[in-house]
Amino acid sequence: MSAWSVSLLLLVFAAGVQAEETNLPGIAVIPVFNDQEFSREELVSAAEAVYANCGRFRVVDVSEHELYVWNHEEQTSNIQIIAADMSVDMFMLLDVSARVPEMIPGMGDSLFAATRAGLDLTGRFYSSSGTLLGSIRESRSWQSSSGSTSSDMYRQAENGVTRVAERSLIEIFPYEFSFVAEGGPQVTMPVGTSGGIRRGMIFSLVARSTGIPRSSQEYRALGSHGLLQITGVSASESTGRLISGHIVEGASLTAVENSSPAMIGVSYAALPTEVEPGEGLSGEEAETSRVLNQAEFTGATAKWGFTLGGGIFSGVLPRMASIGIRGEIGTRIPLVTPKLALRATVGFEASLLSQNTRADSITSTATAGSFAGTGALNLEWLISGRFGVYTGARGRIGTTADRWSVKSWTGYNRDAYDNEVYYSEVRQSAVSFAAGLTYLLF
Repeated sequence: MSAWSVSLLLLVFAAGVQAEETNLPGIAVIPVFNDQEFSREELVSAAEAVYANCGRFRVVDVSEHELYVWNHEEQTSNIQIIAADMSVDMFMLLDVSARVPEMIPGMGDSLFAATRAGLDLTGRFYSSSGTLLGSIRESRSWQSSSGSTSSDMYRQAENGVTRVAERSLIEIFPYEFSFVAEGGPQVTMPVGTSGGIRRGMIFSLVARSTGIPRSSQEYRALGSHGLLQITGVSASESTGRLISGHIVEGASLTAVENSSPAMIGVSYAALPTEVEPGEGLSGEEAETSRVLNQAEFTGATAKWGFTLGGGIFSGVLPRMASIGIRGEIGTRIPLVTPKLALRATVGFEASLLSQNTRADSITSTATAGSFAGTGALNLEWLISGRFGVYTGARGRIGTTADRWSVKSWTGYNRDAYDNEVYYSEVRQSAVSFAAGLTYLLF
């Protein structure tokens, strides 16, 4: 192929890309703050980067326009003039203001004074006619030592501006399109990367009527709804998998971008526990096999693939109670979409155990800590659009609670003796089983 032919192909490709970008709505970011602590150009660039990377907007630089220095009294007319001159469809007016730092009381021998600083960020969004579309507010606060407030404030401001722009993509400018479903848990849509679709995006699906239903099939199609996650994408189309809901083949659907779903739950577990009774106990109190009854409140992401979650749990034995936290990462695998899923995770847990004491000279309960690494397999069954049940097994490798701390009547902390406690040692089983209820948030 000759050099002339290659150049011609490159020109055609560049023209196609430019035409595609021209069809996107234009958005301009205008700073309306006068605080000299912040770089207007860099904060504007942080917001523009979000809109440019999402593939749904054409970022318009209006910094050279004569009305770029903002006049609040003539805001509507200024928006209309800039929109006409620069082909802008939407505006983000960015306001950033710093709070007065507060001194934090510290130790008398501290070399540095600590301060609590903060800032408020507001993005107000307007159409080209000057109509307010909505606003998003972010507040940031942090603690820093003297001499680092300025750098901390700039970093927080840049992160805050990015967060405001990211939130606006869902709260102000949610992606929306319509299509006809083919039915089934896997849904194919005629929009791809060229239209701004990205892998992992979440959409709410709602059936729309195209006329009066004329058959039972069309009536059933109007009941189509669900929550969809994009699992594959090409330039011209994308595929998604239902997280919740059901789709009838041939249904006309409207997809609206949504935030990532979460799943909360409550569960019960009976944990086999081996104990070493305290010295001098007899009868039932000398039994070495116990069952720790444990309740847990959990929360986790509900997307397919990578999952992040954790929980707070509490358990009881006769004369003893425990409370702890758990953190887990893993994957959520569809078995029968969207009803049945397998969640496989690994993580850690830390718990505090507290038991009654047997000695009058002790003025507190006896406490001990326990730490463990965990791995779990859970089956999740979504009964309805939001409610579900789950059951699973968890493996645990960790420490044994065999050192109990108490406070004597003299006020000193010390290790308890075996004849002062009911359990000198507590060892949880390596494997336990749990069952519970879940609720899907979206």
